[in-house]
Amino acid sequence: MARLANGFFSSFFGSACLVASLASCSNGDVSQPVSVTAAPLALHTSYFKDSKSKDFRSLDESVLKDPNFDAFTIWFFHCFADFQTQDEHVDDTSGASSVRLKIKAVQIRLSCPITIWLAKDSSVLVREHEKGHVYICSKVYGRAPKVARDAALLVVGKSYNGMGRNPAAARQMAIAQAEGDIAQIFREKIVALADEISTAYDALCSDDLAVNSGKNSKKTQQALADLAYQQVLERAVTFL
Repeated sequence: MARLANGFFSSFFGSACLVASLASCSNGDVSQPVSVTAAPLALHTSYFKDSKSKDFRSLDESVLKDPNFDAFTIWFFHCFADFQTQDEHVDDTSGASSVRLKIKAVQIRLSCPITIWLAKDSSVLVREHEKGHVYICSKVYGRAPKVARDAALLVVGKSYNGMGRNPAAARQMAIAQAEGDIAQIFREKIVALADEISTAYDALCSDDLAVNSGKNSKKTQQALADLAYQQVLERAVTFL
């Protein structure tokens, strides 16, 4: 999310990785251990009356502390995983249950909803700046299918243990560990990447604005977004 306050861009942004599971037990052959489907990036623009309006400031607590926000963008990277599993061991004889299951296949579903919040009086520069954040999300989302596929492949064939009051609860505990393994990689390589690039983008825009004394720069906001993307990927091996 971005604002133009006192002549400089800064950000507060939200992105999330949500991983859910539906475990199905099967002893059959798995022809495709990992599949990934990605929904198109979904962009929505919402408007509030002006940058001082109560409906805007009530959206985020930090806005109440600084009324100079002109606009912001919220994005979410969703990664839902459905698991096909095979029980390797089930013990339901001691008043509680324990299971060990193996991950046979994973189906990944990705989505990325984005909402831009703008005031009716937002300047052209602010609007273009928010489009820069959308552009960054789009580029990062383009990397998501491969990241999700690679993360899912790491859990296929692995066994996980779980305990619970019944076999279903024990299986859910085991599945949660597989979820966590996928979610960690997805957060590190997609969610954190988008956040870091967006922070770098805001810094570049602020510097560019300062150098040009608030006047229009020859560099477009998208060009600065591209530069931030390249700089972050060049220096951070975490996202490779």
